[in-house]
Amino acid sequence: MNWSRSKSTHRRIVPSLPVAGQLVPRPLVAGLLSAGLLSAGLLATGCGVQPAESESVVAEASGPDPLQYPRWETVGPGENLDYNQRLSLVQRGHEVYSKYCIGCHGEYGDGHGPASQRLLTRPRDFTSGIYKFRSTDAGSLPLEEDLDRTIKRGLARVSMPAFRLMPEGERLAVIEYIKSFYADWEEEKGRRRIVPVPHPPEDLMQPARVDRGRMVYLQMGCWKCHGVDGRGEGATQTEYIDAWGDPQAAFDFTRGSLKGGNSPQDIYRTFHTGLRSIMPSFGGETLAAVSGDGFIGAEDYLSTAEVAELTPLLAEFPAEAATIFNDMSEGERSQLAERNSWDLVAYILSLRDRSTTAEAVLGPVAAVQTGADGPNEEHRIDG
Repeated sequence: MNWSRSKSTHRRIVPSLPVAGQLVPRPLVAGLLSAGLLSAGLLATGCGVQPAESESVVAEASGPDPLQYPRWETVGPGENLDYNQRLSLVQRGHEVYSKYCIGCHGEYGDGHGPASQRLLTRPRDFTSGIYKFRSTDAGSLPLEEDLDRTIKRGLARVSMPAFRLMPEGERLAVIEYIKSFYADWEEEKGRRRIVPVPHPPEDLMQPARVDRGRMVYLQMGCWKCHGVDGRGEGATQTEYIDAWGDPQAAFDFTRGSLKGGNSPQDIYRTFHTGLRSIMPSFGGETLAAVSGDGFIGAEDYLSTAEVAELTPLLAEFPAEAATIFNDMSEGERSQLAERNSWDLVAYILSLRDRSTTAEAVLGPVAAVQTGADGPNEEHRIDG
């Protein structure tokens, strides 16, 4: 649009357009266009614009060359749809976060909410990008599915409740908002490596597999943190400091829900991905390297009877770790690692206390005895 000022009067001259041989001010042209009268008039009279005459008149009225303004283009409603959808989710997620999460995790996602000072286990700091519960390798960010699983399940033995009734749309929205606390999420998400979790074998809880799992547990040194009995007996390291400076203790496998989940797939995933900053990941190469010479260090912490019971199982493992990497093919090592993984899962599951909460508090219930006079009353065994 061309604007100039008159030297004598300093009045603004309204630019004009030539229409049907006559100059019509642009504001009037806009009004005619909106009313549909201009186009109709041109078609009815057959008159056109006279280029030569109009150009000379316009140049005379406008003065010097007009300023060149950049051309503005608008984005169509269907363009940049992914960005618009994510922005909408983040905005909605902020509302969900403010309602359910801000009290513990804080306004800035750093874990310093008003309630955090009263909690034994500090809430997660989302700004660091460190997550314990993932289906990715130890150095990767979690998948959105992992965050969704944590929100739905909650975390046992800490103050993270389960939001099972939260609508899926709200979970997806708050996940997008949580991701925004870590500045490098978009850059690092492409480097995530998923750790596959296969279906458990049909013979998972067979005694032979559980016994081998006991050997895997001992030879891999799990007893050094969790004890030879899974509850801490004989453990050589019992306290840890996590990435946030908070003290942590090794888990007692015999009681309480596992934070990463209690199913065979959950336990398998936890061993293979680790709990970042607190427990290392035990990948395929590590789980394949279970050999007889690894049993030597654990013998001192076992009873003579158990050593005698476990010694025959050594024949089912390579005698030395060097044999595994020098004499086995990659496929053979992979099969051995898979077998050892599920053996270890079977053993951990065998340690789980199956009693109910009432039985744990009041004592186990004795079996009901049936006699000639009918079933006797149940009675509890005090121990």
